Amino acid sequence: MFFTAAPAAAAEAAVTVEVPPGQSKTIRVRSAPAGTVIAVRIVTSGRLLVALVGMKQFKQPKPDAKPLFRGVVQDKLSFRVTLPETDDYLLVLNNRGGKEALSVEAELRTLRRPQPAPRQRAPGEEKA
Repeated sequence: MFFTAAPAAAAEAAVTVEVPPGQSKTIRVRSAPAGTVIAVRIVTSGRLLVALVGMKQFKQPKPDAKPLFRGVVQDKLSFRVTLPETDDYLLVLNNRGGKEALSVEAELRTLRRPQPAPRQRAPGEEKA
């Protein structure tokens, strides 16, 4: 599953998935620019490990690297992260320690932070 972040606007996606016991599912956010804020809301029927990780880190993990977010959710969880670099990102829903299938609703919203406007010079002011 994936959705693409719009280059200069908000994008939203909501999915419902079943995560079998002993397995993980991922939701992919493609081509998210650096500085994008991603807000995630998870509702689950049981205990679930959730992580947000960049695809570069996922493909070539480094020993000291950590996910952008990692947490455990029992019923509901919401978090917000500013993405440090342009990349694809994965929301990992991990039920590897579970003994039963979990129903998971995930809502993702991306919002590109507005770029600061160039400073206006006063009349007669020269560029330094």
